Amino acid sequence: MREPVPFVSVIVPTHNRRASLVACLRGLLAQTYPSDRFEIHVVHNWSDDGTDAAVADITRDAPTAIRYDRRNGRGPAPSRQFGADAARGTILAFVDDDCVPQPDWIAAGVAAFGPGIGLVQGATYPNPSHPRRLLEKTVHIPRPSPWFETCNIFYRRTAFQAVEGFSGPFADLFYGEDTDLGRRVLAAGYGSAFAPGAVVHHDITAQPLRRWLMECWHLRNIPMLVRRWPALRDDLFLGVFLSRQSAAFDLGVAGLVATPFVGPVGLAAFVPFLFVRMLEPGRYRNPVAVALRAAFGLPRSAVTFAALLTGSLRHGSIRKGGIVL
Repeated sequence: MREPVPFVSVIVPTHNRRASLVACLRGLLAQTYPSDRFEIHVVHNWSDDGTDAAVADITRDAPTAIRYDRRNGRGPAPSRQFGADAARGTILAFVDDDCVPQPDWIAAGVAAFGPGIGLVQGATYPNPSHPRRLLEKTVHIPRPSPWFETCNIFYRRTAFQAVEGFSGPFADLFYGEDTDLGRRVLAAGYGSAFAPGAVVHHDITAQPLRRWLMECWHLRNIPMLVRRWPALRDDLFLGVFLSRQSAAFDLGVAGLVATPFVGPVGLAAFVPFLFVRMLEPGRYRNPVAVALRAAFGLPRSAVTFAALLTGSLRHGSIRKGGIVL
């Protein structure tokens, strides 16, 4: 980095999350990084929830420059691209509106850039001040991720521009655009790093059953990603299955299909899935809660199976190499 203290542009896409965005901005304004060496750009996919007024209120007394743009965008990726195009920084920092950056977030992320490093991932944890829910949405990324999630990531601007940012077949998709961007930066010859001190706390939000189940439907884009970036198979279970849990569920489905031929014993093929669900690390310690977690995993895993099967049929074949189950 040529600058002794690189200038950082923090890009925050937002939609219908006024309260969460306010917490995010307060976290950004409490950074230990010099306040005159970074800017904040809020890109608002318009929602009539008072977001514009809330940002204006915070901006009045902010020690750091805050830019606000209202757009009727097509989703988070175009908003991030819009923010990146307007950025002044040599480092582009992306964070989601439901994340609270901790005080050293920018400083730790910038410090991890070395020669040839094009992107730096930070650590994301569920917000410890939020209550846990049985049906919830949050993010937990304590170590380097092959998916390069944009809830907490930094890009060298020259690397971002070298691959034309959020472009290509994932540019307008809701899931997979961040993975594709990170993979293109690596393919362009840049390295990646992980900054454990660049921490954000992700909201824990309760979800109704239908939304909790359908969150997994976005996984239908994974076979398309794997077809485009075969090296992702190194991070799949046995190179084919999304995870050990999905492999165990697929075994259960195979047993269910075989039931007309082998009788009820075929249903025993679901036993490994329940064991995997119960034995995998989780936040529950009470045996009853662990059992409930295992049971609730069945319908969610069914949606995951349907999503991956749909994506594999659409984007994959043995010849094209896009099968993920």
